[in-house]
Amino acid sequence: VPALREPLTGAGPDGSPGRNRNLESLLGRTRAAALRVTADGCTTTELARRLDVSAAAASQHATVLRNAELITTSRRGGSVLHLITPLGLALLRTNGTVPEA
Repeated sequence: VPALREPLTGAGPDGSPGRNRNLESLLGRTRAAALRVTADGCTTTELARRLDVSAAAASQHATVLRNAELITTSRRGGSVLHLITPLGLALLRTNGTVPEA
């Protein structure tokens, strides 16, 4: 079972529709979820598990997000670590999917 912090229902944090849908319309449902998952940092394996997709699919989603400068990726030993960028975090905040720091 995927363990996402935010529901994939398209509802905002207050249950109202719209804000998450905007992000999902822009990125697609799975990539929007991937962006949220990287807010805490994760490996490709963790991303795949949390999205309930293959490692190859998770890697492809991460590549698209990285090319859009929404996440960064760095190699740590045998793992690849994905972290959200300030731009990615601003996009999540604008769409009400992460609390203000």
